Amino acid sequence: MNKVWLFFEKNAYLLFFLFLQSIALSRVIKHNYFQSYLWFTASNYAVGNLHKMVFDIREYLSLKSQNQILQRENATLRNALNTEPLTEANYRGYVNDTVRKQVYTYQEANVLYSTYNLQNNYMIINRGSVHGIKPGMAIITPVGVAGITKDVDSHYSTALTVLHSKFSISCRPINSYNFGSLTWNGKNYRYAQLIDLPKQTRIRNGDTVVTDVRSLIFPEGIPVGIVKSYRLRDPGDFIEAQVELFTDFSSINQVYVIDFLEKKAIENLKLLINENK
Repeated sequence: MNKVWLFFEKNAYLLFFLFLQSIALSRVIKHNYFQSYLWFTASNYAVGNLHKMVFDIREYLSLKSQNQILQRENATLRNALNTEPLTEANYRGYVNDTVRKQVYTYQEANVLYSTYNLQNNYMIINRGSVHGIKPGMAIITPVGVAGITKDVDSHYSTALTVLHSKFSISCRPINSYNFGSLTWNGKNYRYAQLIDLPKQTRIRNGDTVVTDVRSLIFPEGIPVGIVKSYRLRDPGDFIEAQVELFTDFSSINQVYVIDFLEKKAIENLKLLINENK
């Protein structure tokens, strides 16, 4: 204890100077737009690089599990080629879906940081505006839905995950065209809730839940999870289902960012409809 006291006594002037400097710096950043912008940019870059360094170490230590994920994904793609019509594609990830008349681009990314045990969970990916990323783009893993991009920096982006109170997309049981909203009640990171399904919906435990065509963010048919239970909500007009998520957010790593190229055109048509009401 004496050594600690002697340290503060010996360096009192220096510590007091640093304290005053920190107060002055914080006031400059708070009350000046340009300095605030510089601080925000520099801190984002520093945090992004720190997370990248941690990611690189984690990536090296988990090469075996990553290879297993790639093998499972390749198996899934091979199975899909045997059952689905072929689509045009090129090395940049462009897919022209001639069946559903929609056009998407897919871009691979890595998750540098993510949470799953909070009420509102986020992830940081190593793609930003220089890579063509914009707010509101879909993010999926090799096995299912993951999140939606929110804040975009030049080289990094943050995203809301499924485990966020503001996350909501249109989904349906795979054997039904009745749709509801996928949300999260903030309890168990392995389960989300599919709510507002009409009571006539064909649904059973074990059914796969997929994204619906009405989503202007995710392509139709992206896997979400499996129905574990369901019930009629009071007053009994709608069904709520517990969905076990395919994506394990405690170990999320590799993702794909999806851009729906016709999203703006459809949104403009919806605006015209609302204006003509």
